[in-house]
Amino acid sequence: MRLKVGDQVSLFNNTSGEWKSEIVDIKNNFLIAKTISQVSLPRPETSIDLMFSPIKYQNSESVIRQSTEMGVRSIFPTIFKRTINTKINLTKFNAYAIGAAQQSERLSIPNIHDLNNLKNQSKIISSKTILMFDENLKGIHLSQAKIKSNNEILVVIGPEGGFEEEERAFISKSSRNFLNVSLGSNILKADTAVIAALSLTFHYFS
Repeated sequence: MRLKVGDQVSLFNNTSGEWKSEIVDIKNNFLIAKTISQVSLPRPETSIDLMFSPIKYQNSESVIRQSTEMGVRSIFPTIFKRTINTKINLTKFNAYAIGAAQQSERLSIPNIHDLNNLKNQSKIISSKTILMFDENLKGIHLSQAKIKSNNEILVVIGPEGGFEEEERAFISKSSRNFLNVSLGSNILKADTAVIAALSLTFHYFS
């Protein structure tokens, strides 16, 4: 749909909430709109982030859309040793997130970071409580996890084929608080594992 001056649109963010607005000017890729009335108030953000290994196109799209719908605050695409897809289209990822936010009536868009190697993510890992969902280790059930309510949580899902031993050691040693968590006895596809892990995390800690 091509927007034009006079059209009414919905503008939203997590600071101001959602507003019914009217376009008053359009220049190149920018538009100016005036607010008419507030539709909904801002909502509190979660403190749950996601680190995942990019997978093939449609599955990565599913991860971005569904993690946005659930309320993930930030997404960190990360290259592990066994990562197959080592390129992402950040423009498309952001478009998926915007569409998912609109569909789910979420008032914020997750911050999707540039693709980076695991070794370069140590600053992120060290600042959060890590929930590492690793099917090759015997993890605890998430209901057993002791996490303070104000802790920032990073859900970590590895690539298809799993983590390498040195990656497990790096994440464990770099984290402020590390927990290995079980998703059950079945081996899940990478995109299925992301959604299952986030569903459990939001159930217990949001």
